Amino acid sequence: MMMMMMMPPNYENESAFLMKRKQSQGTTTGGFMFASAAKTDDDDDDDDYDEEEEESSSAKENNVFHTEVRTLYDPNNSGVFGFQSSEEFKEKVLETRDVWVVQFIAPGCQPCKDMAPAFSRAALSLESVNIKFGAIDIAGNEDLGRSMQISRVPAIVGFGGKKTWNPYRKIAQKLSNEYRGDALTARALREFAVKNLPDDEVARIDSVDELKNVVSDEMPTLVYVTDKSETPFMLKSLAWNHKNRIRVVELTYDSSTDDLLPTPVLPGLEAHEDEEDAVKLVLYKDADLTKKPTLFDGESMSKDEVFAFAEKHLGPEVGELEVEVLRKKKDDGEDKSGDEKKKGEEEEENNDDFSLFIEKKPKNFEQDVIEKKEAVVVMFTKRTDECGLKVNEAIDAFAKLQFQAELYEYVVNRDGEDILKAIKLAETQTLSKFPNKDECFSLMYYPFGENKEDEESYPFEVSEDHPVNDGNLKAWMYENTADVVLRITQDNLDQYLATDPFTPKCVLFSQKDETPGMYKTLAANFKDDFHFGFFQADDKNDPNLQKFNIPKLPAVQLLFVNPAVTPQQEASGNVQMNSAPFPGPMNYIYLRQWLLEAKNQIKRKDEAKSPGKVTPPPHVTTQKEFEDECESKGGLCAIAFIPGTSSSSQSMFEDRMERAFEAAKLTSGRPFTWIVVDPIVQKTFAKAFDVLPHNSPTVTVLQPRKGRYATMSGSFDPRELARHCELVLNGKTRTFMIQDVPKIIDGGESEDENDYEPEEPIEEEFDLNDIMGEETEDATLGLTRAEIAELERKKEEEELAEAARVKEEEEKKQQQQKSSGKKKKKKGKKGKKKKEDL
Repeated sequence: MMMMMMMPPNYENESAFLMKRKQSQGTTTGGFMFASAAKTDDDDDDDDYDEEEEESSSAKENNVFHTEVRTLYDPNNSGVFGFQSSEEFKEKVLETRDVWVVQFIAPGCQPCKDMAPAFSRAALSLESVNIKFGAIDIAGNEDLGRSMQISRVPAIVGFGGKKTWNPYRKIAQKLSNEYRGDALTARALREFAVKNLPDDEVARIDSVDELKNVVSDEMPTLVYVTDKSETPFMLKSLAWNHKNRIRVVELTYDSSTDDLLPTPVLPGLEAHEDEEDAVKLVLYKDADLTKKPTLFDGESMSKDEVFAFAEKHLGPEVGELEVEVLRKKKDDGEDKSGDEKKKGEEEEENNDDFSLFIEKKPKNFEQDVIEKKEAVVVMFTKRTDECGLKVNEAIDAFAKLQFQAELYEYVVNRDGEDILKAIKLAETQTLSKFPNKDECFSLMYYPFGENKEDEESYPFEVSEDHPVNDGNLKAWMYENTADVVLRITQDNLDQYLATDPFTPKCVLFSQKDETPGMYKTLAANFKDDFHFGFFQADDKNDPNLQKFNIPKLPAVQLLFVNPAVTPQQEASGNVQMNSAPFPGPMNYIYLRQWLLEAKNQIKRKDEAKSPGKVTPPPHVTTQKEFEDECESKGGLCAIAFIPGTSSSSQSMFEDRMERAFEAAKLTSGRPFTWIVVDPIVQKTFAKAFDVLPHNSPTVTVLQPRKGRYATMSGSFDPRELARHCELVLNGKTRTFMIQDVPKIIDGGESEDENDYEPEEPIEEEFDLNDIMGEETEDATLGLTRAEIAELERKKEEEELAEAARVKEEEEKKQQQQKSSGKKKKKKGKKGKKKKEDL
């Protein structure tokens, strides 16, 4: 049995993964890089943290927000504006002409803190061109995080200066543009920021004759002569920030011609004799091109000097400009195919939607809802003048439930060809309760599950006594969410820690009688990455709490094995388990972000240990592929039995393939060759290794030449898979013999071909010499003779040590028997003498 030890982490060796926290009662514990955000000694110690009460404390959350933003950015010298609320964000960003770059953060987010200096430098460098930078905490503004579709932090999102007309919702909105680059330097952030400037404000011409069409008496005209293919951002910003006070024109030319003087001569100027003397920047005050223009008088073409030159010659001031709205022209897309038009409409629809609910197309319902693993709330709506207010009020009620489920809207009265599909979909899903003449919307909940077609969906029954509000929605969702949280007691605590030790465990310690609904939802959404437990403490002095260094309730701890542990060390059996306390308030979005950060750091640690040149395991579908990829390579063959997309969703299949790939990386450099086989399509082959649909996915380690195998039982986790391989390699798990390995059926089996009954496995004690005595043909995959000799030497030492121990025990037993005999003999003599005296 594996030995589990609760130990504080070694900070010196894990500084990239763990961070020190303040000492509590003299004990130092480790925590993920998601530092303490809000819990202070003044917090209420009562174990009463239902989301209704936790999230209703606006003062507390605002305090968290203010503290976090001020910690990252000084409002006086950072160049970054800290939004105090989602309303302020909408007012300054979404309803103005300003160009913004906004960082979405969360309390304790270490990557947010790491990138703050670069974000501030980028902000300061672009102040002169009026590109604004801001930061906002999504944990205190859940509705905004959901509407912006923020799924991770830090998220960098740009907003241009114009709105775009949404023909579906009949409203104008600013489009968001999320930064997807890997570099988080000030330069990379600057390059991203300037791309959000409007690019249609600078007139671009390619001949001098065209100047008469753009120069006028209405306002001064700045003309820039260039051979570049892209407009400099300083000109874009100048044209946008001083619109209607100056017109900016680019006159382009081809510098690659054979002309000695390719730069064109501007009207009103004399011809230049040398290319270096060509004038590149001038200003015309009116439409008379015969007059000499005002020449640029700066020393360099820097943005500051160009702006200073232009601002000296601006036209008269104009009133405050309204936000412009871009509308799609009627003739746009005339050359596009029908499919391309539809795709463009869908992309425009999704990009323009800032509602908590994302509007979806009825034709994609199967893909978006039924095949989606995450929980989904669907709202079927009528978008009419009579229903508009009711629908929006219902949507707003979901503000505090963001991220606990995907929120999708299907409009049943939208103009276009989808209206019949939407009505039919709504009738089918609501059992003909919607649409009807009285109701404006209908809500359906589809819980977390791999294939929701086989699962039950749950309607929300609206009535005067049961309105759509935050409390009723939570009760509705929580009651219908499967409870995957294990109830932990003193009796099963040790067993819980020892089960799947390399899968991190998230444990809630509480005095509540039942698992809180919010925690159930969290467990359902992360069950593939963590094991979740609930420990009901008798009181705050429960001795079990001291084992985990828990000073107050409620508390959440993450229990995990150090990711720096190698599979070889894991196979040894002695494992140290670390604990990381959750540092924030008991609110879903904080917990979700904390687990996401933990998941990513564990993954990064595993990737850091893995060699770079490892290819994904091939999907074997023919006998020849099996022979080439497995039998002919020698060594041990790790067969990952993963059901294909015919019996599981695409996302599930890809996730399992990724897990097998991670396991292959962890065992790289060891004598393993990895392949993937579909146990549903290759039933006979899978049965031979005791693999059936109910126990897949799993992995079987096979020695083809000796006909021995060992199939894993446990979670399909990369570290567990790698550990199973190491146990087989080290002779610490039992193997079975197989008389005849069935062949892979090319193209898969039909039902009538599945008549193979595998022989009863012959169980034998594992013989390390037998399974590893044959060197692999590929030296990079097999063990060397020295390695085999070392394994044999260790085994012999273990056998000698065991024999010595048995011999020592026998000698002790004999000595005890002799000693016992002497005492009996002596006692007998004393009794005889006493009898004679009498």
